[in-house]
Amino acid sequence: MITPDAPLGSPAALAQRPPAGLVPLERPGFGAGLKAMLGGYGYLFRTPDLWPLALVPTSIALVLTIVLSIVGVRVAPSLVELIVEEPGAGGLWTVLMAVLRILSLAVVVVAALALSFGLAKPLSGPALERMVRRAEADLGAPAWPEVGFFADMWRALQSSLVALAFTLPILIVLGAVGFLFAPASVVVVPLQLAVTALAGAWDLCDCPLSIRGVPVAARIEFVRRNLAAVMGFGFGLALLSFLPCSLLIVLPAGILGAARLVVTLERWEGTKRAPR
Repeated sequence: MITPDAPLGSPAALAQRPPAGLVPLERPGFGAGLKAMLGGYGYLFRTPDLWPLALVPTSIALVLTIVLSIVGVRVAPSLVELIVEEPGAGGLWTVLMAVLRILSLAVVVVAALALSFGLAKPLSGPALERMVRRAEADLGAPAWPEVGFFADMWRALQSSLVALAFTLPILIVLGAVGFLFAPASVVVVPLQLAVTALAGAWDLCDCPLSIRGVPVAARIEFVRRNLAAVMGFGFGLALLSFLPCSLLIVLPAGILGAARLVVTLERWEGTKRAPR
Protein backbone atom coordinates (compact mmCIF):
# COMPACT_ATOMS: atom_id res chain seq x y z
CA MET A 1 0.00 0.00 0.00
CA ILE A 2 1.11 3.56 -0.64
CA THR A 3 1.08 5.52 2.60
CA PRO A 4 2.34 9.01 3.45
CA ASP A 5 5.03 7.62 5.75
CA ALA A 6 5.77 4.24 4.18
CA PRO A 7 7.21 4.40 0.63
CA LEU A 8 6.26 1.68 -1.79
CA GLY A 9 8.50 -1.34 -1.22
CA SER A 10 9.46 -0.43 2.36
CA PRO A 11 9.04 -3.01 5.16
CA ALA A 12 6.18 -1.01 6.68
CA ALA A 13 4.31 -1.06 3.40
CA LEU A 14 5.01 -4.69 2.62
CA ALA A 15 3.85 -5.72 6.06
CA GLN A 16 0.32 -4.88 4.93
CA ARG A 17 0.32 -7.45 2.14
CA PRO A 18 -3.02 -9.22 1.68
CA PRO A 19 -3.46 -12.99 1.32
CA ALA A 20 -2.00 -14.27 -1.93
CA GLY A 21 -5.44 -15.21 -3.26
CA LEU A 22 -6.46 -11.55 -3.33
CA VAL A 23 -3.45 -10.47 -5.41
CA PRO A 24 -3.86 -10.37 -9.24
CA LEU A 25 -1.55 -12.73 -11.13
CA GLU A 26 -0.39 -10.00 -13.53
CA ARG A 27 -0.35 -6.22 -13.58
CA PRO A 28 -3.91 -4.94 -14.02
CA GLY A 29 -4.18 -3.19 -17.36
CA PHE A 30 -6.71 -1.54 -19.65
CA GLY A 31 -9.37 -4.19 -19.15
CA ALA A 32 -9.08 -4.02 -15.37
CA GLY A 33 -9.54 -0.25 -15.48
CA LEU A 34 -12.61 -0.53 -17.69
CA LYS A 35 -14.08 -3.22 -15.46
CA ALA A 36 -13.43 -1.13 -12.35
CA MET A 37 -15.23 1.91 -13.78
CA LEU A 38 -18.31 -0.09 -14.73
CA GLY A 39 -18.05 -2.14 -11.54
CA GLY A 40 -18.35 1.01 -9.45
CA TYR A 41 -21.98 1.28 -10.53
CA GLY A 42 -22.63 -2.34 -9.63
CA TYR A 43 -21.03 -1.93 -6.22
CA LEU A 44 -23.11 1.18 -5.52
CA PHE A 45 -26.35 -0.54 -6.53
CA ARG A 46 -25.50 -3.55 -4.32
CA THR A 47 -24.76 -1.38 -1.28
CA PRO A 48 -27.92 0.53 -0.31
CA ASP A 49 -26.42 1.94 2.88
CA LEU A 50 -24.13 4.05 0.66
CA TRP A 51 -27.03 5.64 -1.21
CA PRO A 52 -27.53 8.55 1.25
CA LEU A 53 -23.83 9.40 0.93
CA ALA A 54 -24.04 9.12 -2.87
CA LEU A 55 -26.84 11.70 -2.88
CA VAL A 56 -24.48 14.36 -1.50
CA PRO A 57 -22.14 14.73 -4.53
CA THR A 58 -24.99 13.98 -6.93
CA SER A 59 -27.18 16.74 -5.50
CA ILE A 60 -24.35 19.27 -5.38
CA ALA A 61 -23.35 18.53 -9.00
CA LEU A 62 -26.97 18.70 -10.17
CA VAL A 63 -27.67 22.05 -8.50
CA LEU A 64 -24.41 23.55 -9.79
CA THR A 65 -25.10 22.26 -13.31
CA ILE A 66 -28.57 23.84 -13.38
CA VAL A 67 -27.37 27.19 -12.02
CA LEU A 68 -24.29 27.41 -14.25
CA SER A 69 -26.25 26.26 -17.33
CA ILE A 70 -28.86 28.99 -16.79
CA VAL A 71 -26.10 31.58 -16.46
CA GLY A 72 -24.30 30.18 -19.52
CA VAL A 73 -27.43 30.17 -21.69
CA ARG A 74 -27.97 33.84 -20.88
CA VAL A 75 -24.35 34.68 -21.65
CA ALA A 76 -24.11 32.63 -24.89
CA PRO A 77 -25.78 35.23 -27.18
CA SER A 78 -23.28 37.83 -26.01
CA LEU A 79 -20.44 35.49 -26.97
CA VAL A 80 -21.83 35.17 -30.48
CA GLU A 81 -22.09 38.96 -30.77
CA LEU A 82 -18.45 39.29 -29.71
CA ILE A 83 -17.36 36.80 -32.36
CA VAL A 84 -19.46 38.34 -35.15
CA GLU A 85 -19.84 42.05 -34.47
CA GLU A 86 -21.41 42.93 -37.83
CA PRO A 87 -23.14 39.94 -39.46
CA GLY A 88 -23.83 40.22 -43.16
CA ALA A 89 -27.10 39.78 -44.99
CA GLY A 90 -28.42 36.79 -46.87
CA GLY A 91 -29.32 33.19 -46.25
CA LEU A 92 -25.73 32.02 -45.70
CA TRP A 93 -25.21 34.46 -42.85
CA THR A 94 -28.54 33.44 -41.32
CA VAL A 95 -27.46 29.78 -41.30
CA LEU A 96 -24.00 30.68 -39.98
CA MET A 97 -25.42 32.71 -37.09
CA ALA A 98 -27.84 29.91 -36.22
CA VAL A 99 -24.97 27.40 -36.15
CA LEU A 100 -22.87 29.72 -33.99
CA ARG A 101 -25.73 30.15 -31.52
CA ILE A 102 -26.21 26.38 -31.26
CA LEU A 103 -22.47 25.81 -30.82
CA SER A 104 -22.25 28.52 -28.16
CA LEU A 105 -25.09 26.90 -26.21
CA ALA A 106 -23.41 23.49 -26.46
CA VAL A 107 -20.09 24.94 -25.27
CA VAL A 108 -21.57 26.68 -22.23
CA VAL A 109 -23.58 23.61 -21.21
CA VAL A 110 -20.55 21.32 -21.50
CA ALA A 111 -18.48 23.87 -19.58
CA ALA A 112 -21.19 24.01 -16.90
CA LEU A 113 -21.14 20.21 -16.58
CA ALA A 114 -17.35 20.05 -16.33
CA LEU A 115 -17.15 22.88 -13.80
CA SER A 116 -20.03 21.47 -11.75
CA PHE A 117 -18.46 18.04 -11.37
CA GLY A 118 -15.08 19.63 -10.73
CA LEU A 119 -16.51 21.69 -7.87
CA ALA A 120 -18.79 18.95 -6.54
CA LYS A 121 -15.85 16.69 -5.73
CA PRO A 122 -14.09 18.97 -3.20
CA LEU A 123 -17.41 20.27 -1.82
CA SER A 124 -18.58 16.73 -1.09
CA GLY A 125 -15.14 15.52 0.04
CA PRO A 126 -16.20 14.13 3.46
CA ALA A 127 -19.02 12.06 1.94
CA LEU A 128 -16.74 10.71 -0.79
CA GLU A 129 -14.09 9.89 1.80
CA ARG A 130 -16.55 7.75 3.77
CA MET A 131 -17.50 5.94 0.56
CA VAL A 132 -13.85 5.26 -0.27
CA ARG A 133 -13.19 3.92 3.23
CA ARG A 134 -16.19 1.60 2.95
CA ALA A 135 -15.11 0.26 -0.45
CA GLU A 136 -11.54 -0.32 0.77
CA ALA A 137 -12.75 -2.00 3.98
CA ASP A 138 -14.89 -4.42 1.96
CA LEU A 139 -11.73 -5.42 0.08
CA GLY A 140 -9.82 -5.94 3.33
CA ALA A 141 -7.58 -2.89 2.93
CA PRO A 142 -6.25 -1.24 6.12
CA ALA A 143 -8.04 1.79 7.54
CA TRP A 144 -6.37 5.20 7.35
CA PRO A 145 -6.31 8.00 9.94
CA GLU A 146 -9.22 10.42 9.86
CA VAL A 147 -8.61 13.82 8.26
CA GLY A 148 -10.25 17.18 8.93
CA PHE A 149 -13.05 18.63 6.80
CA PHE A 150 -11.00 21.45 5.27
CA ALA A 151 -7.93 19.25 4.79
CA ASP A 152 -10.08 16.77 2.89
CA MET A 153 -11.54 19.53 0.70
CA TRP A 154 -8.05 20.90 -0.03
CA ARG A 155 -6.74 17.49 -1.11
CA ALA A 156 -9.72 16.99 -3.42
CA LEU A 157 -9.20 20.48 -4.86
CA GLN A 158 -5.50 19.72 -5.46
CA SER A 159 -6.48 16.71 -7.55
CA SER A 160 -8.91 18.75 -9.65
CA LEU A 161 -6.35 21.53 -10.17
CA VAL A 162 -3.73 19.06 -11.41
CA ALA A 163 -6.23 17.65 -13.91
CA LEU A 164 -7.14 21.14 -15.13
CA ALA A 165 -3.51 22.22 -15.43
CA PHE A 166 -2.74 19.33 -17.79
CA THR A 167 -5.96 19.14 -19.80
CA LEU A 168 -7.37 22.67 -20.04
CA PRO A 169 -4.63 23.97 -22.42
CA ILE A 170 -5.11 20.91 -24.65
CA LEU A 171 -8.89 21.36 -24.72
CA ILE A 172 -8.53 25.06 -25.54
CA VAL A 173 -6.21 24.31 -28.47
CA LEU A 174 -8.49 21.56 -29.79
CA GLY A 175 -11.52 23.82 -29.41
CA ALA A 176 -9.80 26.59 -31.35
CA VAL A 177 -8.85 24.17 -34.15
CA GLY A 178 -12.40 22.87 -34.39
CA PHE A 179 -13.83 26.40 -34.38
CA LEU A 180 -11.46 27.80 -37.01
CA PHE A 181 -11.56 24.73 -39.25
CA ALA A 182 -14.97 23.07 -38.95
CA PRO A 183 -14.17 19.85 -40.92
CA ALA A 184 -11.51 19.05 -38.31
CA SER A 185 -14.31 18.53 -35.78
CA VAL A 186 -14.53 14.92 -36.96
CA VAL A 187 -11.15 14.37 -35.30
CA VAL A 188 -11.23 17.13 -32.69
CA VAL A 189 -14.42 16.04 -30.91
CA PRO A 190 -13.23 12.45 -30.23
CA LEU A 191 -9.88 13.84 -29.05
CA GLN A 192 -11.64 16.26 -26.70
CA LEU A 193 -13.71 13.39 -25.35
CA ALA A 194 -10.59 11.26 -24.82
CA VAL A 195 -8.71 14.07 -23.04
CA THR A 196 -11.71 14.86 -20.83
CA ALA A 197 -12.18 11.19 -19.97
CA LEU A 198 -8.51 10.81 -19.06
CA ALA A 199 -8.70 13.92 -16.87
CA GLY A 200 -11.79 12.52 -15.17
CA ALA A 201 -10.05 9.18 -14.66
CA TRP A 202 -7.10 10.91 -13.00
CA ASP A 203 -9.41 12.98 -10.80
CA LEU A 204 -11.33 9.90 -9.62
CA CYS A 205 -8.38 7.50 -9.28
CA ASP A 206 -6.42 10.13 -7.40
CA CYS A 207 -9.11 10.49 -4.73
CA PRO A 208 -8.30 7.30 -2.74
CA LEU A 209 -4.63 8.31 -2.62
CA SER A 210 -5.26 11.95 -1.71
CA ILE A 211 -7.44 10.88 1.23
CA ARG A 212 -4.38 9.28 2.82
CA GLY A 213 -2.28 12.41 2.42
CA VAL A 214 -0.01 10.93 -0.25
CA PRO A 215 2.00 13.80 -1.86
CA VAL A 216 0.89 14.96 -5.31
CA ALA A 217 4.19 13.89 -6.92
CA ALA A 218 3.79 10.33 -5.58
CA ARG A 219 0.21 10.21 -6.83
CA ILE A 220 1.25 11.33 -10.32
CA GLU A 221 3.99 8.68 -10.36
CA PHE A 222 1.50 6.00 -9.29
CA VAL A 223 -0.81 6.93 -12.18
CA ARG A 224 2.16 6.97 -14.59
CA ARG A 225 3.14 3.42 -13.58
CA ASN A 226 -0.43 2.22 -14.06
CA LEU A 227 -1.34 4.36 -17.06
CA ALA A 228 -2.95 1.48 -18.99
CA ALA A 229 -5.39 0.76 -16.17
CA VAL A 230 -6.19 4.46 -15.74
CA MET A 231 -6.79 4.80 -19.49
CA GLY A 232 -9.16 1.83 -19.34
CA PHE A 233 -10.95 3.55 -16.47
CA GLY A 234 -11.16 6.72 -18.57
CA PHE A 235 -12.49 4.76 -21.56
CA GLY A 236 -15.28 3.42 -19.37
CA LEU A 237 -16.01 6.98 -18.31
CA ALA A 238 -16.15 8.04 -21.98
CA LEU A 239 -18.57 5.21 -22.81
CA LEU A 240 -20.85 6.24 -19.96
CA SER A 241 -20.94 9.81 -21.28
CA PHE A 242 -23.17 8.50 -24.08
CA LEU A 243 -25.73 7.47 -21.44
CA PRO A 244 -26.85 10.80 -19.92
CA CYS A 245 -28.79 9.09 -17.13
CA SER A 246 -25.61 7.40 -15.90
CA LEU A 247 -23.93 10.79 -15.43
CA LEU A 248 -26.27 11.55 -12.52
CA ILE A 249 -24.31 9.18 -10.29
CA VAL A 250 -20.99 9.11 -12.13
CA LEU A 251 -19.16 10.86 -9.28
CA PRO A 252 -20.07 8.46 -6.42
CA ALA A 253 -19.97 5.37 -8.66
CA GLY A 254 -16.68 6.47 -10.21
CA ILE A 255 -15.10 7.11 -6.81
CA LEU A 256 -16.11 3.63 -5.63
CA GLY A 257 -14.74 2.03 -8.78
CA ALA A 258 -11.51 4.02 -8.45
CA ALA A 259 -11.08 2.97 -4.81
CA ARG A 260 -11.38 -0.69 -5.75
CA LEU A 261 -9.00 -0.28 -8.71
CA VAL A 262 -6.36 1.49 -6.60
CA VAL A 263 -6.46 -1.27 -3.97
CA THR A 264 -6.01 -3.89 -6.70
CA LEU A 265 -3.07 -2.00 -8.25
CA GLU A 266 -1.41 -1.50 -4.88
CA ARG A 267 -1.71 -5.18 -4.05
CA TRP A 268 -0.03 -6.15 -7.29
CA GLU A 269 2.75 -3.61 -6.84
CA GLY A 270 3.29 -4.60 -3.23
CA THR A 271 3.97 -8.25 -4.05
CA LYS A 272 5.07 -8.46 -7.68
CA ARG A 273 7.08 -5.44 -8.69
CA ALA A 274 7.26 -5.19 -12.46
CA PRO A 275 10.51 -4.00 -14.08
CA ARG A 276 10.38 -0.35 -15.13
